[in-house]
Amino acid sequence: MMDKDILNYQNYLQKKDHMTLEEMEKLHNNILKISDKTDLDFLEIWENLIQNSIKYTQIRADWNFYSKEKKLDADSNRTNIHNLVIDSFIILERYMSKENWNIEWTKLLFGENNAKDRVREDVSEHRKRIGDFANYLAFIYALHGR
Repeated sequence: MMDKDILNYQNYLQKKDHMTLEEMEKLHNNILKISDKTDLDFLEIWENLIQNSIKYTQIRADWNFYSKEKKLDADSNRTNIHNLVIDSFIILERYMSKENWNIEWTKLLFGENNAKDRVREDVSEHRKRIGDFANYLAFIYALHGR
């Protein structure tokens, strides 16, 4: 059962380590601007990232309606999907770096400068922020699915 409060964007902005819609749009556009959309490896990595983001968004949205028991049952699955999202962003960063594409976007997403051989534990402090951006990407893809 959902909390008594009706959720809205302003409530979200009160959360620690949030991103505004404008920041997410800028981040998304930055990635798209510097990527080669004819590069098949990039497209495969991007599609995998989007698919993981959609899966994560589904469980994260449903979370608001879960009972405590259901949350306990689903928690490890939610964490695993969240880890897949984070890993997908790290893979994207590594690929773009390998291709000598600008990866300044990682500073906004991961909250730190470019890191060589970044691993999931390096960004654990910003898990929720990364998940938020994945939700934004799923939202954009949902809008285009109309």
